[in-house]
Amino acid sequence: MISRLKARASKQPALSVTAVPAAKVAEPKPLTAEEIAAAKRAKRIGYARDAFRELLLVAALFLVYKFGRGLASGETSTAVNNAKEILTLQNTLRLPDESVVQEWWIQSAWLRGFANQYYAWVHFPVTVAFLIWLWVRHRDHYKWIRNLLAIMTGVALVIHILVPLAPPRLMNEYGYKFVDTGMADGTSPYSGAGAKIANQYAAMPSLHFGWAIVVAIGVMAVWCNRDPLRRAGSKIIWLHPAITLLVIVVTANHYWLDAFVATLLLAVAMVIVPFPDRSPHAKLVRIIPAPRVPVR
Repeated sequence: MISRLKARASKQPALSVTAVPAAKVAEPKPLTAEEIAAAKRAKRIGYARDAFRELLLVAALFLVYKFGRGLASGETSTAVNNAKEILTLQNTLRLPDESVVQEWWIQSAWLRGFANQYYAWVHFPVTVAFLIWLWVRHRDHYKWIRNLLAIMTGVALVIHILVPLAPPRLMNEYGYKFVDTGMADGTSPYSGAGAKIANQYAAMPSLHFGWAIVVAIGVMAVWCNRDPLRRAGSKIIWLHPAITLLVIVVTANHYWLDAFVATLLLAVAMVIVPFPDRSPHAKLVRIIPAPRVPVR
């Protein structure tokens, strides 16, 4: 339009714009059978490399735990004295007496057996199955959860070394009314070969309870914004840490404060560990109703 007005003013013909033909986009060549096979082989190698790296991390944590157990051995008197102080502090805080809760629970042989089996066989397999599920189906969430567990476990091991603590089940010979239900039923993970692996004076914090909360948070982060069935599952999974808390008390393996310290460690780890790009933190916040702002 402007060129035509200038042409009229100068009595010169307007310049015509010649259309430039669009360049043809070359279609990608289909992959050959050899290229497809090479891509699949590279993918399998990448999976194997990542899996091997994760196995090394788990093995390192296990070796650190073994090393920590060796450092904590022979600290019986310190562990017992620390346990007495914990019981005194809980009494001051007016927390429920674990021995009373245990006495009521173990009146039923079925409930006692359920607690022992849950403590011995649910904690580790559920955590491993949960990590495998995240690895296969939700890799972006896996790294976040893995780092939470690694930080919690690492700090817990330091506490186990520096502050040995006898569990309630070992305090019955010091005037406290606790029953080692696992030994009574013959299902204790701390007898036989288990006594050579587990740290007997590592009551605080409770990794049983801490890992159970991590599992619940991970499932909720993945499922809380999915279909109704999965949203229901993201709420039901919280029964796992709730049952675990009850079980670690009625089996006399932990004190209430052991669970509290584990929760505190998890809170610190969640501040330190960055969230994935599609942040589960955003999903968790989304289910919390926003505060109402008063109209002025």
